[in-house]
Amino acid sequence: MKPKAVCLCSGGLDSTVAAAKALHDDFEIHIFHVLYGQKAESRERKAIEEIGKALGASEVSFVRTDLFQNMTPLTTAEAPIPSGEEVDIESPKSTPSTWVYCRNLVFGSMASAYAEAIGAERVFVGFNAEEGKSYPDNRPDFVERFNSLLEKSVASFSRPPKIEAPLVDLLKPDIVRLGFEVNAPMELTWSCYLDGDVHCGECEACQHRRFGFLEAGVVDPTEYR
Repeated sequence: MKPKAVCLCSGGLDSTVAAAKALHDDFEIHIFHVLYGQKAESRERKAIEEIGKALGASEVSFVRTDLFQNMTPLTTAEAPIPSGEEVDIESPKSTPSTWVYCRNLVFGSMASAYAEAIGAERVFVGFNAEEGKSYPDNRPDFVERFNSLLEKSVASFSRPPKIEAPLVDLLKPDIVRLGFEVNAPMELTWSCYLDGDVHCGECEACQHRRFGFLEAGVVDPTEYR
C-alpha cells in the first residue's frame, strides 16, 4: 500500500509541480484546496478539479474559511491588485500588499489536521525560493519550525505528518524544468490573482510565471491577455 500525502494546492504552478512530485515519489495523493474569498476563487477551483483528475488524486477536498475576507487586496472586491511596474519581482524590498496574513501557517495547519485524520505521512506544499524573496513563510526555516511544532500537535495515538517542500530551494525557472521532469499538468494551472479566461500577465504572480518559463527556455502552455 502506498503512503498517503496531502497536497496543499492553490491551482497554481508551484503547488501543482509539488503535487506531481509527490505522485512521482510514489505517494497516494489527496489534494486539499482552501477557498478564502480570493478574487480568483472560481478559476482556482476549476483548475484544482482538472489538476486532480489529471494527477489521478484519490480525493480532492475543498474547505472554506471567511477569516481573510476584506483583509487584503486579494480578498477585498474594491481593492486594486498591484500590476505592471508597481511590481518588483527581481529585488523586492519588502513584503507586497498582496500578503495574506499568516496564510501558510493557517492553511498548513488545516492541511496537517486533514493529514492526521486520514493517516497521511506528508503534506506537500509549493513553497519556493522565488516567493521566499518576498514572503517569509516560503523559506526553509519556516518549514523546519512548522515541522517541529507538528511533533507536539497530534494525538498520542497519531504519527505526526511532515511538511514536504520539494521546491523550497528552487527559483521559478527550475520549478518549470522540474514540472516537465515529473509530468506536472502545467497547462491546467492558474497563477493569476484575478479571475478570467486567461492570465492577466501583469500581476505579481503572472510576472513570476512569465519569468520562469522565459528563463527556462520553454513556452508557457497557458495564455495571457
